[in-house]
Amino acid sequence: MTGVSHAIRRLLPALLLACAGLVLVPPAAQACTCQVPSVAQASRQADVVFTGVMLGERRDRQEAELALEVDRIYRGEVGSDPVDVASPTDSCGLKLVDDQSYLVFAVDGPRGLVSEECYGTVRASARTVKAVEKALGPGERFQEPVPEPAAPTYTRVLESDPPTFTRVAAPGAAMAIVGLLGWFVVRRRT
Repeated sequence: MTGVSHAIRRLLPALLLACAGLVLVPPAAQACTCQVPSVAQASRQADVVFTGVMLGERRDRQEAELALEVDRIYRGEVGSDPVDVASPTDSCGLKLVDDQSYLVFAVDGPRGLVSEECYGTVRASARTVKAVEKALGPGERFQEPVPEPAAPTYTRVLESDPPTFTRVAAPGAAMAIVGLLGWFVVRRRT
C-alpha cells in the first residue's frame, strides 16, 4: 500500500499540471455552423444590399465595426460614405481584407447595419454581381445624400413692434416736398 501511495504522490504534481492545462488553454475556435445562403436567397433576405471596398475596421471583444466605401446600391438606403457595418467577432463574423471589393448583405440593426457570414456577404466578383443584378436589378451608383438646408430662424432686432406706415413713408414724402420746392425755385429763376 505504501508503494501505491508513494507512486500517487510522485504523479500528483504531473496530474495537477495536466488539469491546469485543460483549464488554462482556450478551446479551439469553432467553425461557423450556419448554411451560407446563395446570392439570390441573400438578396431576398437582406434589408440593404450594396457593393463596397473595405477601408478598415475597429474591433473589440464582441463586435467589429467595418468601414466600407460604397460603390453601388441594389436595395435599401445607405446614409453616409463610408458606411459602417457591425459584425460579431465570433466564428460567423466577417473577416474582410482591406482594399478588396465586397458584395454586402446587411440588415437594419438597433444601431445601424449588421452583417455576418451567415447573411451571404462575399467578395464581389463578376459572377456574384451578375447574380445580384438578376435578383434585384442593376442598382444605382451611390451618391452622398445632400443634407436638407436648415430652416431659417428669425430674430427680432428690437423688442418693439414694426414701424407704422406713416413713420416709414415720412422720409420719402419729405424728399418729394424738397424736390418740388427745388423745382419751383429753379423754374422761377428762369
